[in-house]
Amino acid sequence: RRGNPPGPRAPRGRRAGTPAAAHHATAAQFDVSKTVTIKGMVTRINWANPHLHIDVYVEEKQDVTGHWDVELGSPGAVIVSGLSREAIQPGTVLSITGYPGKTTPEESPSTPHSVCAKKLTLSDGTIATFVVGI
Repeated sequence: RRGNPPGPRAPRGRRAGTPAAAHHATAAQFDVSKTVTIKGMVTRINWANPHLHIDVYVEEKQDVTGHWDVELGSPGAVIVSGLSREAIQPGTVLSITGYPGKTTPEESPSTPHSVCAKKLTLSDGTIATFVVGI
């Protein structure tokens, strides 16, 4: 075929030699044998594939204070669960139940506390649940 060099080609949309997007199995980053529940205020949200991420500030009266990185499903999955961009904004108070991250700030100071959300409850009582692949 004209114009195509011989040999293997990089998949469409990627250049040869560039790594694939960092996607993972849940059990690779989160301890699926435990669950934690945190309550805090959204400080930042990133609606992007492959996972939506919410930064949540947890108050001092809970076991662990500071900022948490909350991972949800894809933006589409979050919308299907009944949530919207308008429902989750900086300043929104919510409760999250999910799998805690395997790496903690105590082990690696540059790593925030993290949780893979199974359930998210807004202050108005709205509940969204997520199917988490393990």
